[in-house]
Amino acid sequence: MKGVYLSSVALLISFLSFSQVGIGTTNPSNAAMLDISSSVNGTTFKGFMPPRVPSQIERDAITTTSIDTGLLVFVESTGTFEIWNGIFWESVYTLSTMAQTLAFQDFDTNLTWNYTVTPVFYNTAGDIWDSVITLGAGTSAIDNVSDNFLGCRDLNNPNGGGNFFHEIAFVNVNISGVVNARVAFDYDVFEFDNGDDVRYELFYDDVGQGQVVFINGNANYSEEGTLILNIPGSVTNVRLTFGITQNGDADFAGFDNFRVYGQ
Repeated sequence: MKGVYLSSVALLISFLSFSQVGIGTTNPSNAAMLDISSSVNGTTFKGFMPPRVPSQIERDAITTTSIDTGLLVFVESTGTFEIWNGIFWESVYTLSTMAQTLAFQDFDTNLTWNYTVTPVFYNTAGDIWDSVITLGAGTSAIDNVSDNFLGCRDLNNPNGGGNFFHEIAFVNVNISGVVNARVAFDYDVFEFDNGDDVRYELFYDDVGQGQVVFINGNANYSEEGTLILNIPGSVTNVRLTFGITQNGDADFAGFDNFRVYGQ
């Protein structure tokens, strides 16, 4: 067994040493050691996310030497791409416009967007409507949310739930100081069946804009992503009501990073 393991390691090292590596492509450029494609299907595209550090304090905590020339990071507090020139960090480009976050609720450290919930949170015997770090055994498919998140599992239960929409209602946020305002949140839904739905409603200056069902469960439907909602420039205050109805402990969901932002 040890001989097989060593042979496998040697083969992997040989492969990495003498061939190009492609991510999202089976035909990487011969001129590149690493070739990252923006799409694997020609219709869904994604970008490259460089390493990000919160501020220059964390940047300076990176152990760098004279041979690390070319090391690149993005400093979030200044909106600056910075490169190590072998002696010090040098600014490559600074964003001319940065997003301004007006309210944020991630159930961890960003708690500025207050809310109420109906019913009150509960977490009993695997029936979950609560801020949690896990939904229990067998729920590793929920990976688009992290740390604490709004967790949902078997909401149709006698332990605080039932066959009705569980709702979280966020308070008004004044967006008059920004342009291009947006409301966004991350979601990860696993195998929602018929009757397992997720909906939201935006309120512009306390006027409801109508409920929108954006997850309509059917035949073990799964989806994850970030929903971004554009707010008209004429709006002064915006709030969000978000609801889930769901039955069964084999299907579940997580929601996180509810935020209002603009420029």
